[in-house]
Amino acid sequence: MRKIKSQVKTPKAIHTARITFALNANLVQQAENWLNSQWVQQDYTYSSLSELIRKSLTAYQEGEIDINLTGRDKHAPKREITIRFFNADLLNFYYSLPYSQRTAIIEESLAAYLEKANAEIKELEKYRKIIPAKPKSQPQLIPYRYFHFICDNCGEEYEDAVVYSAAKSWEELKTWKYDTYCSGCVRHE
Repeated sequence: MRKIKSQVKTPKAIHTARITFALNANLVQQAENWLNSQWVQQDYTYSSLSELIRKSLTAYQEGEIDINLTGRDKHAPKREITIRFFNADLLNFYYSLPYSQRTAIIEESLAAYLEKANAEIKELEKYRKIIPAKPKSQPQLIPYRYFHFICDNCGEEYEDAVVYSAAKSWEELKTWKYDTYCSGCVRHE
């Protein structure tokens, strides 16, 4: 018998294809805007427009979305988009579609998928809880004995009374940078 020294490895055949479509430019812009809004919200479920289109075609293949080919605007401005198909099953499904309707099916499946995703987001927003902002804590007021002051809240003039202020020291209080309050206004608030 012959001894085998090394085994020859055959690389796996990966069937990928790059296909270019001329899709509705408005629909492509809508999809890009939707992707950008998701990325701003830190949602990176879809890394690119190509992935979004592949997911929409997969959803159509699996019957998750319904499309209407009659509502398509054939005269809308077009934009060329190139997509790489990594999944052989999805590529075979694409090639099984009627040749003259492939682009229409891609467009309509993308539009329906975006509509479904927006509906799901709106449904989830019903359950989002808005937490109100905490009220700003007012600085702690310190009492000082003052000869003459005017309350910044009620406007009354006081002589030889207790003044309340957020000033941290007597020197800060004398700079008049801090509001002063009388004892009546402090009790009401």
